[in-house]
Amino acid sequence: MPITDEQVAVLRAQLAGNREEHLRLMERLDSNEANVYYTALVAAAFIEAAERRFVKDGKVADDSEVIDFVAQVRETDDESSRLIKPQIAESMILDLLGKGAMVDADPDTRFGHQTVLLAALVGEERFTSTELDAFLNHARSLADELLG
Repeated sequence: MPITDEQVAVLRAQLAGNREEHLRLMERLDSNEANVYYTALVAAAFIEAAERRFVKDGKVADDSEVIDFVAQVRETDDESSRLIKPQIAESMILDLLGKGAMVDADPDTRFGHQTVLLAALVGEERFTSTELDAFLNHARSLADELLG
């Protein structure tokens, strides 16, 4: 089953900062959609956002840039500082960039980190509505490939 418009709408609401709409739409997803398809969509969007941020003209960012980014995310507010463990967050990004291995973490922890990091990465981009839609369409295609 491919990623649905409803799943994309849930993530769009979250990334656009519409918490109430995100929660309302999230409640409408059945558990299989949330656990499999929505999780794949978030993972694909995280991959897309991290590559946009940390790979420029084929050159992968230095480890220090990843470390600085994670530190900035943790400094954003007390909740981010409490939720994001630097070792996990840094290893997730560095692993994605082919610069290390991800440290062991349970799926819920990984998903939580992906979600917070994705929101920070997209926030840095300051997408217009049209750009956010294009970003999500690309993430949707990637998620469909990952699930295929």
